[in-house]
Amino acid sequence: MNLDPRLSKWSAIFVLLLVLMTVYFLFFHWFVVAHAELNADVQELNESRQQFINEAAKTPELSQLLQQVKAQVGSNDEFLQADSKNLGNAEITSIFKNIVNQQAADNAECQIISQSPTQDREPEQFEKITLRVRMRCQYEIFVKILGLLEENTPSLFVNDLRVETRNVNRYRKNSNQANAPENLEIRFDLFAYLKNPVEKPDEK
Repeated sequence: MNLDPRLSKWSAIFVLLLVLMTVYFLFFHWFVVAHAELNADVQELNESRQQFINEAAKTPELSQLLQQVKAQVGSNDEFLQADSKNLGNAEITSIFKNIVNQQAADNAECQIISQSPTQDREPEQFEKITLRVRMRCQYEIFVKILGLLEENTPSLFVNDLRVETRNVNRYRKNSNQANAPENLEIRFDLFAYLKNPVEKPDEK
């Protein structure tokens, strides 16, 4: 049986194309796909690089503006008056004690168990003075103390507030004590800021 030469020619071309496609998918397709993905990554990196360049160009202007703002806080009474951490600790401790004493007639109503300064491990734009406070206080009195802390000048801030009910003996011999309002176990961080700006590495 003799095949038409034209049919044989097209059959040979079809087989050749089939072989070429098989070789391509077996040996070259993964390279083309990987190269395309690499080009996309390079394009994305170039765009990110350009964004960083644009932001870096703004850095001197922003740094200068930030320094100007920091230089203008000297007369701002929202900051502590102290100019060092030790004096700041003493100032915030004194303010806190005075506020508690204004609201509590005696230790039976509200008592400061401990107040210890802690180091600021994540400094922001200004030095922060923090007291870690533990106290026992009647609810109504503590609410008033919180209100005075919020209204105080220089500004005081409360963070990580935890309030727990104390386990007390309900069978007290003294009936007056038995009917007295229950004191709560209260823990929180009290902090304020010094006027001293924090100079970060990217601002130098």
